Amino acid sequence: MLWNPASSAALSPDEKLLVIAKLAARLDSEGNIRVVASDTRSQKQNRDLAESRLADLVRRALIVPRKRKATKPSHASKERRLDTKKRDAKKKSDRRSNHWE
Repeated sequence: MLWNPASSAALSPDEKLLVIAKLAARLDSEGNIRVVASDTRSQKQNRDLAESRLADLVRRALIVPRKRKATKPSHASKERRLDTKKRDAKKKSDRRSNHWE
């Protein structure tokens, strides 16, 4: 099944750009997306499967991820990290010290 997102009437211009950008690796030289299904022996069932896979592919491409909200580490997590660093540093310094002198 071939589908060209640039010439599709089902998408708005912004959606077309989003789909083309996200599915750029799947586009051929003419800008078509090819979806193939050969799961069953029935041509109609395979065509229906390919259509549903294409619809799912486009649906996932249209999802805009949320912006990441910057957070700061908590005071307790900073303390735990520093305690672990101190413990590890002490362990290593104990290894280096010469106990046999």
